[in-house]
Amino acid sequence: MRGLLFLIVFLYVFSFGKPVSIDIDFEGRKLKANAEWVVPEGVDPKEKGAVLWLHGLFQTYSMREPIAQQRELWVSAGFPVLSPTLTLGRSDRKEPYDCSYPIDNPYELNIREIKEWIKWLKAQGVKKIVLAGHSIGGQQVIHTAEEMKGDKSIVALLAVAPAKGIPREHPLLKEAEKLVKTGKGKTFLETSFFYCQKVKVSARTLYTYYGLDRNIGVSLQRLGIPVLVVAGGMDDRVKDLPDFLNPYIENKKNVRLEVIDYADHFFRDLAAEDLSAIAVEFFTEVLK
Repeated sequence: MRGLLFLIVFLYVFSFGKPVSIDIDFEGRKLKANAEWVVPEGVDPKEKGAVLWLHGLFQTYSMREPIAQQRELWVSAGFPVLSPTLTLGRSDRKEPYDCSYPIDNPYELNIREIKEWIKWLKAQGVKKIVLAGHSIGGQQVIHTAEEMKGDKSIVALLAVAPAKGIPREHPLLKEAEKLVKTGKGKTFLETSFFYCQKVKVSARTLYTYYGLDRNIGVSLQRLGIPVLVVAGGMDDRVKDLPDFLNPYIENKKNVRLEVIDYADHFFRDLAAEDLSAIAVEFFTEVLK
């Protein structure tokens, strides 16, 4: 294990990695969005293709497990990786979201940012892109692929412990929905929002994250590209994902579900190696 990690670090250091940024236009404001772009030494992304690898809720591309760790493993296997940090409505965000800040980040903004990063990859000459995401990032890349169905640059999708995309309970959800439907979606409510126990969150953010039915099973049925979903058998955050997905994907030949029995939501320790092995095999198949 120690020798493998040394090899990963060695190969990662001798890869071409750099921070990159783009501007996102959002309601008259420009939001600076950041990403890490890592290209293995001697690899041409124009020929090889690239993986766009998205973090989970409130996180960044620096999140160690599984984002940075898998990025290093994938790069060491020869695959260029772009890891964006979603702005969540805050320009130049580089740290996990601080719950002391008000949150005004309608779900649709995330999808738009992913599309802008896809556009950035295309501008670098990348012709083949695998969309990959962890947790709610997995949910978001599924929805992005659904919206971009028919775009030949999106060749495959990897969803690691993706959120299910089904409505959640919240004590202020009905109030938020009413505000949104009466044109007052930017109104702030002081309440809980995921792991923020007390935060000011806009009604449209609360409603679009908690209230809309974005069932990933339904979305996966609409995709024609190769899809790999990897679930953790000990995941206590996205529970019973295989049971949830099987009715939607059992007859979909392009969708494969793999379960790492002893993995938690973050694919730590030996589960990280298994996840990487499964992912690298998949990338090798789809980025020919």
